[in-house]
Amino acid sequence: DMYKKVLSPRISEVNGAGHVGHNVIPVWLEEGFFEIIRLFNPDLRGKPGDPFLVMANVNIDFMQEIFLGEDVEIVTGVKKVGNASFVLIQKIYQGGKLCARGKPTFVYLDPQSRKSIPIPPPIRRVLEKHVVEA
Repeated sequence: DMYKKVLSPRISEVNGAGHVGHNVIPVWLEEGFFEIIRLFNPDLRGKPGDPFLVMANVNIDFMQEIFLGEDVEIVTGVKKVGNASFVLIQKIYQGGKLCARGKPTFVYLDPQSRKSIPIPPPIRRVLEKHVVEA
């Protein structure tokens, strides 16, 4: 099962070459994994001392330009779940064509020790339900 989000490219996101700039794609990927962030922090207000998620890495492949005037769909699934981390696989489509693919890695951290800690079992179960074949 995948998370899906539809966005409309904005004129401010277009670069001098006439297509959506590469710097916009990470922002769109964030929109795509918003519901996953909410699993860890439902009210989106971290309290001091609460564990939190950090993005440790993101790889993005750019396959095709994205243009104004047609919505894009961001599809997000879970690639793998580790003890204290997980990797997502995200794809951005426009007009049925795969335009970009992102692979962010998140780590769950304890704020005091600054070390990774296990993902809580109820959240792990939800993440595992969304594991997809890349």
